[in-house]
Amino acid sequence: MTNNRHGMSDVRWYVVQTLKGREKKALLEIQEHVTEADEHAFIMENEKLYKHQGKWHRERENLFPGYLFVVTGKPEKFDVRLRRKYHPLRLMRVDDAIRSIEPDEEEFLMRLGGENHVVKYSEGFQIGDKIVIEKGSLKGFEGEIRKKDRHNRQAKIAVSIFGRETEVTVALGIVKSVRAN
Repeated sequence: MTNNRHGMSDVRWYVVQTLKGREKKALLEIQEHVTEADEHAFIMENEKLYKHQGKWHRERENLFPGYLFVVTGKPEKFDVRLRRKYHPLRLMRVDDAIRSIEPDEEEFLMRLGGENHVVKYSEGFQIGDKIVIEKGSLKGFEGEIRKKDRHNRQAKIAVSIFGRETEVTVALGIVKSVRAN
Protein backbone atom coordinates (compact mmCIF):
# COMPACT_ATOMS: atom_id res chain seq x y z
CA MET A 1 0.00 0.00 0.00
CA THR A 2 1.19 3.46 -0.81
CA ASN A 3 0.28 6.70 0.88
CA ASN A 4 0.53 10.09 -0.72
CA ARG A 5 0.02 13.73 0.16
CA HIS A 6 -3.78 13.33 -0.16
CA GLY A 7 -3.76 10.95 2.82
CA MET A 8 -5.34 8.04 0.93
CA SER A 9 -3.86 4.60 0.48
CA ASP A 10 -3.41 2.94 -2.92
CA VAL A 11 -3.65 6.33 -4.58
CA ARG A 12 -1.67 6.53 -7.78
CA TRP A 13 -1.15 8.74 -10.82
CA TYR A 14 -3.02 7.74 -13.98
CA VAL A 15 -2.79 9.23 -17.45
CA VAL A 16 -5.65 10.48 -19.65
CA GLN A 17 -4.92 10.97 -23.34
CA THR A 18 -6.67 13.86 -25.06
CA LEU A 19 -6.19 15.92 -28.21
CA LYS A 20 -3.04 18.04 -28.35
CA GLY A 21 -3.93 21.66 -27.72
CA ARG A 22 -7.17 20.66 -25.92
CA GLU A 23 -5.59 19.59 -22.63
CA LYS A 24 -6.71 22.66 -20.63
CA LYS A 25 -10.28 22.41 -21.88
CA ALA A 26 -10.38 18.67 -21.08
CA LEU A 27 -8.83 19.33 -17.65
CA LEU A 28 -11.44 21.95 -16.75
CA GLU A 29 -14.28 19.67 -17.84
CA ILE A 30 -12.83 16.71 -15.92
CA GLN A 31 -12.33 18.83 -12.79
CA GLU A 32 -15.87 20.19 -13.03
CA HIS A 33 -17.80 17.06 -14.05
CA VAL A 34 -15.76 13.92 -13.35
CA THR A 35 -13.39 14.14 -10.37
CA GLU A 36 -14.67 13.55 -6.88
CA ALA A 37 -13.48 15.32 -3.72
CA ASP A 38 -10.67 12.81 -3.08
CA GLU A 39 -9.34 12.96 -6.68
CA HIS A 40 -7.07 15.46 -8.36
CA ALA A 41 -6.61 16.11 -12.09
CA PHE A 42 -3.75 18.22 -13.44
CA ILE A 43 -1.46 18.98 -16.35
CA MET A 44 2.31 18.77 -15.92
CA GLU A 45 3.55 22.14 -17.12
CA ASN A 46 6.91 23.55 -18.12
CA GLU A 47 7.86 27.16 -17.41
CA LYS A 48 9.38 28.37 -20.67
CA LEU A 49 11.32 31.53 -21.44
CA TYR A 50 11.07 33.37 -24.72
CA LYS A 51 12.51 36.63 -25.91
CA HIS A 52 10.19 39.36 -27.19
CA GLN A 53 11.30 42.90 -28.01
CA GLY A 54 14.65 42.30 -26.31
CA LYS A 55 13.17 41.09 -23.00
CA TRP A 56 12.78 37.60 -21.61
CA HIS A 57 9.23 36.52 -20.76
CA ARG A 58 7.94 33.42 -18.95
CA GLU A 59 5.02 31.32 -20.05
CA ARG A 60 3.81 27.84 -19.27
CA GLU A 61 3.25 25.04 -21.72
CA ASN A 62 2.19 21.42 -21.38
CA LEU A 63 5.20 19.22 -20.61
CA PHE A 64 3.39 16.21 -22.14
CA PRO A 65 1.25 17.47 -25.05
CA GLY A 66 -1.93 15.43 -25.42
CA TYR A 67 -1.87 14.07 -21.86
CA LEU A 68 -3.11 14.99 -18.41
CA PHE A 69 -2.87 13.20 -15.08
CA VAL A 70 -5.39 12.04 -12.50
CA VAL A 71 -4.59 11.09 -8.91
CA THR A 72 -7.12 8.55 -7.67
CA GLY A 73 -7.49 5.46 -5.54
CA LYS A 74 -10.50 4.29 -7.59
CA PRO A 75 -9.29 4.19 -11.20
CA GLU A 76 -12.05 1.91 -12.51
CA LYS A 77 -14.82 4.10 -11.07
CA PHE A 78 -13.10 7.24 -12.33
CA ASP A 79 -12.75 5.70 -15.81
CA VAL A 80 -16.47 4.80 -15.92
CA ARG A 81 -17.44 8.39 -14.98
CA LEU A 82 -14.96 9.77 -17.51
CA ARG A 83 -16.18 7.58 -20.39
CA ARG A 84 -19.82 8.25 -19.53
CA LYS A 85 -19.27 12.02 -19.72
CA TYR A 86 -16.57 12.20 -22.44
CA HIS A 87 -16.83 9.08 -24.56
CA PRO A 88 -13.46 9.30 -26.36
CA LEU A 89 -11.48 9.98 -23.16
CA ARG A 90 -10.35 7.19 -20.86
CA LEU A 91 -7.51 6.26 -18.59
CA MET A 92 -4.47 4.91 -20.41
CA ARG A 93 -4.20 1.17 -20.59
CA VAL A 94 -1.43 -1.33 -21.06
CA ASP A 95 -2.60 -4.63 -22.57
CA ASP A 96 -6.25 -3.50 -22.13
CA ALA A 97 -5.81 -2.98 -18.37
CA ILE A 98 -5.91 0.40 -16.65
CA ARG A 99 -2.43 1.00 -15.35
CA SER A 100 -0.94 3.73 -13.19
CA ILE A 101 2.47 5.11 -13.85
CA GLU A 102 5.19 3.37 -11.83
CA PRO A 103 5.91 4.66 -8.29
CA ASP A 104 9.47 5.69 -9.24
CA GLU A 105 8.12 7.57 -12.29
CA GLU A 106 5.55 9.31 -10.10
CA GLU A 107 8.24 10.24 -7.59
CA PHE A 108 10.50 11.58 -10.35
CA LEU A 109 7.70 13.76 -11.79
CA MET A 110 6.72 14.95 -8.32
CA ARG A 111 10.32 15.96 -7.54
CA LEU A 112 10.65 17.64 -10.92
CA GLY A 113 7.33 19.54 -10.90
CA GLY A 114 6.69 19.95 -7.18
CA GLU A 115 3.27 20.35 -5.58
CA ASN A 116 2.07 22.59 -8.43
CA HIS A 117 3.24 20.18 -11.16
CA VAL A 118 5.27 22.91 -12.87
CA VAL A 119 8.86 22.39 -14.02
CA LYS A 120 10.33 25.77 -13.10
CA TYR A 121 12.92 27.60 -15.19
CA SER A 122 16.41 26.53 -14.09
CA GLU A 123 19.74 28.33 -14.25
CA GLY A 124 23.26 27.12 -13.96
CA PHE A 125 26.69 27.15 -15.52
CA GLN A 126 28.94 24.80 -17.39
CA ILE A 127 32.45 23.67 -16.44
CA GLY A 128 33.92 21.87 -19.43
CA ASP A 129 31.30 19.24 -20.31
CA LYS A 130 29.69 19.27 -16.85
CA ILE A 131 26.52 21.29 -16.18
CA VAL A 132 25.90 22.61 -12.66
CA ILE A 133 22.36 23.78 -11.88
CA GLU A 134 22.22 26.46 -9.18
CA LYS A 135 18.45 27.06 -9.03
CA GLY A 136 15.18 25.79 -10.44
CA SER A 137 13.52 22.42 -10.97
CA LEU A 138 16.53 20.81 -12.65
CA LYS A 139 18.74 21.25 -9.57
CA GLY A 140 19.78 17.71 -8.70
CA PHE A 141 18.74 16.43 -12.13
CA GLU A 142 21.92 17.41 -13.99
CA GLY A 143 22.53 13.78 -14.97
CA GLU A 144 19.18 13.65 -16.78
CA ILE A 145 20.12 16.36 -19.29
CA ARG A 146 20.57 14.82 -22.73
CA LYS A 147 20.99 17.94 -24.88
CA LYS A 148 21.15 21.64 -24.26
CA ASP A 149 20.36 24.61 -26.47
CA ARG A 150 22.07 27.54 -24.81
CA HIS A 151 20.78 30.09 -27.33
CA ASN A 152 17.09 29.21 -26.73
CA ARG A 153 17.60 28.46 -23.02
CA GLN A 154 16.32 24.91 -23.31
CA ALA A 155 17.43 21.40 -22.46
CA LYS A 156 16.11 17.96 -23.28
CA ILE A 157 15.75 15.49 -20.45
CA ALA A 158 14.64 11.87 -20.41
CA VAL A 159 11.42 11.05 -18.55
CA SER A 160 10.07 7.53 -18.14
CA ILE A 161 6.32 6.84 -18.25
CA PHE A 162 4.96 3.29 -18.29
CA GLY A 163 8.58 2.14 -18.51
CA ARG A 164 9.12 3.98 -21.81
CA GLU A 165 11.61 6.79 -22.02
CA THR A 166 10.46 10.06 -23.58
CA GLU A 167 12.51 13.19 -24.19
CA VAL A 168 10.88 16.42 -23.05
CA THR A 169 12.07 20.00 -23.45
CA VAL A 170 12.49 22.11 -20.32
CA ALA A 171 13.75 25.66 -19.72
CA LEU A 172 17.42 25.92 -18.74
CA GLY A 173 19.63 28.97 -18.81
CA ILE A 174 23.37 28.39 -18.84
CA VAL A 175 24.49 31.78 -17.60
CA LYS A 176 28.21 31.19 -17.99
CA SER A 177 30.66 28.65 -19.27
CA VAL A 178 33.95 27.99 -17.49
CA ARG A 179 36.84 26.01 -18.92
CA ALA A 180 37.81 22.94 -16.99
CA ASN A 181 41.38 22.87 -15.67
